Amino acid sequence: MGNEEEEEVVAEVEAMEAVYGTDCTLLRSFPPHFHISLKPRTADVSSQQFVEAVLEIRASPQYPKEPPSVDLVDCKGLDEQRQKHLLDYIQSKAYELSPCLMLVALCEEAVEKLSAMNHPDGDCPLCLFPLVPEDQQSETLPFMNECIIRWWKWLQNSKEVDSANIDSAAAHRNQGMDNWK
Repeated sequence: MGNEEEEEVVAEVEAMEAVYGTDCTLLRSFPPHFHISLKPRTADVSSQQFVEAVLEIRASPQYPKEPPSVDLVDCKGLDEQRQKHLLDYIQSKAYELSPCLMLVALCEEAVEKLSAMNHPDGDCPLCLFPLVPEDQQSETLPFMNECIIRWWKWLQNSKEVDSANIDSAAAHRNQGMDNWK
């Protein structure tokens, strides 16, 4: 690799650090090797971030002619199937973009994929049915709308019943006091 090509790669690594700041941990400038912490696009509203990933991107001295290897170091909210899907997607993008400089593009592709996968995994805590059917990828809440509405109505009804019971008990107490006079 020529000195000019190496300088371009080093400049790309500097761009990575500038774009991602403290989310990018540089392990080596050339050939590039770093860890990058990525979250879905939620306007930095952490309560809406159900997934996140730390990727390790390691390039060989032949980068960008040879795509970098991409591994998952850590993740939150991704089951094994979604982890594999994310890695397969990023690795296929790396081959697709080769022989161009691609580090920022790969990270942005990963952010887009995480944004698409940004839904809670598991069952609704209210009805225990799956939150997101396997065939559906959408923005969801950590509970089903119907469940929270049903729960809210039950809660309001309970408050009304409790209030009526308290009023009735108070009336009985007052009536009992009248009998003592």
